[in-house]
Amino acid sequence: MDRIKLSGLSLFCIIFSCFGQGKGIDVLKKMHVTHKGGICKSYSFSQRNTHYRNDTVLGNSEWHESVEFPDKFRIVFGEKFKGNYVIFRNDSVYNYRRSELVRSSTDSNTLLLLLGGMYYRDVEDVARRLQAKGYDLEVSSPQRWNGSSVYVIGALPGQDLKNQIWVDHHTLKIVRIIEKMNANDWMDMRFDSHQKLCNGWVENKVSFYRNGKLEQVEEYYDIKENVPFDSK
Repeated sequence: MDRIKLSGLSLFCIIFSCFGQGKGIDVLKKMHVTHKGGICKSYSFSQRNTHYRNDTVLGNSEWHESVEFPDKFRIVFGEKFKGNYVIFRNDSVYNYRRSELVRSSTDSNTLLLLLGGMYYRDVEDVARRLQAKGYDLEVSSPQRWNGSSVYVIGALPGQDLKNQIWVDHHTLKIVRIIEKMNANDWMDMRFDSHQKLCNGWVENKVSFYRNGKLEQVEEYYDIKENVPFDSK
């Protein structure tokens, strides 16, 4: 029995290097080497949203989005002709209502960086941006998620309230992100499924939990690769 336990532990160590938890920056570099040039430079998609409050459905909405990595992202809310949209560009965000600019502010958009922008930047630049957002790249740990082995960048087991990135051990795609949004709120983003696009992956279902409560589920469809970005 003891020999069986030892064998299981040894196998775990072979996969995850039990001789040290490792550094998040090493996992980040491995991801960068694997996916650089494979993730689509640009694509567009539509999404159906289900909104929740206290585990109860509040309603539904539909958005239309386009991306051009590393730093361009456009979300159209509802029907396109109404002109209600937001554009993320060059670490800033611009909000439009009825096609008129109503507000702009600084926003470096970590999600855009992690889900593709990082593969069109130098890894040193990516590391600086993540550290500025509070991610500890000196730490990574082996854990389990939905029956699969993952690397967790930025946290050890049980450290729920730390910014962290969960990366599938085999594919090196991101399956979960936990990030502090402000003084009171933590967002837990779970990438429930992916599909192949270009020579990489794109998410097609994402669940967002705020402070442990399901807030929104997004399902993506009509995904088209290499679509010119609309910056207007």
